Amino acid sequence: MFENIDLSLVNWSRGQFALTAIYHWIFVPLTLGLSFIIAIMETLYVRTGNEEWKKITKFWMTLFGINFAIGVATGIILEFEFGTNWSNYSWFVGDIFGAPLAIEGIMAFFLESTFIAVMFFGWNKVSKKSHLVSTWLVAFGSNLSALWILVANAWMQRPVGMHFNPDTARNEMLNFWEVFLSPMAVNKFLHTITSGYVLAALFVVGISSWYLLKGRDIRLAKRSILVASVFGLISSLMLIYSGDKSAREIAHVQPMKFAAFEGLYNGQTGAGLVAIGIISDAPGDTNLRNVKDFTFRMEIPNFLSYMAYGRFDAYVPGINDLVDGNPERGIMPVAEKIDRGKFARESLAQLKTARDNGDTAVYHQLKTGLQAKISGITIFAISDMDS
Repeated sequence: MFENIDLSLVNWSRGQFALTAIYHWIFVPLTLGLSFIIAIMETLYVRTGNEEWKKITKFWMTLFGINFAIGVATGIILEFEFGTNWSNYSWFVGDIFGAPLAIEGIMAFFLESTFIAVMFFGWNKVSKKSHLVSTWLVAFGSNLSALWILVANAWMQRPVGMHFNPDTARNEMLNFWEVFLSPMAVNKFLHTITSGYVLAALFVVGISSWYLLKGRDIRLAKRSILVASVFGLISSLMLIYSGDKSAREIAHVQPMKFAAFEGLYNGQTGAGLVAIGIISDAPGDTNLRNVKDFTFRMEIPNFLSYMAYGRFDAYVPGINDLVDGNPERGIMPVAEKIDRGKFARESLAQLKTARDNGDTAVYHQLKTGLQAKISGITIFAISDMDS
């Protein structure tokens, strides 16, 4: 099955994409929040006419520009890598995945790239209000870019608003609004941008604190801390709320991911949340896939169940349940998913042969069976997990 696949090429593609994404993710979240902090500072300058606020705005705008440039450079490379590193994937889901990326480029990227020139170079060329509008549009454009990128990412985490077309062997969009407004997309967007806002607030407070310690530009530092602290406090409240919603969404639609980052290997009713733990150095139990148990842990009883499903007595599946299956909870084992995948590949080949030979009866029979199998894979959900 894999005799023609160069796995070293796959690993290099993953490595290159991961390296680019790491640098992209370091700088982009900072610009999401910093753009709004700059817009707030410039608003204070326009409303008060105090030249000191203009100086403060220009100072943070310089740091914003550095991060923005690196974010744009790495972002463009990432978009190319979808085609160079993952061309089959881009072809397979391009009808859906490509739509928000295209909207991001046409709508958001051109918006921010147009007005960022006015923001940086238009101080003495346009009126104060026109310049302020440009700064706010850059902030909204940056966050609008994040929206469409995260919509695409959310669809990868939870495919909705689509169907698989056996005739073309591609996923095709059925409902754009279902893709755009899926709970995964909404929660992912809100949690990501608010985390970027908190990061930007800490960035401003941290640099300003350094200035205070050095006794330099005291008024600039104090005023920057005031704006960033208020902005960060409000953002942190939304961050907590969106994080809770995101965790619950992941627990429902990506239970394996949830179990993995919580270190839960065996499902439990009323599962506790490990707040503090020390992992054992002893080799793990092979029956538990080399899991290393805790030598010490502080656990909040039943809290993981509540965090995931809103009930203290809810059942949270573990990694072993999801790998081996749990019929009592309606959990399909991985082996069965693999078998369905093999069946789908074979059926697609037979479907193509029947279509080429003009065998209509066999074609429709294979197509019906294939759609049923694929539906079981892609729409699979743990329906009674919290029952």
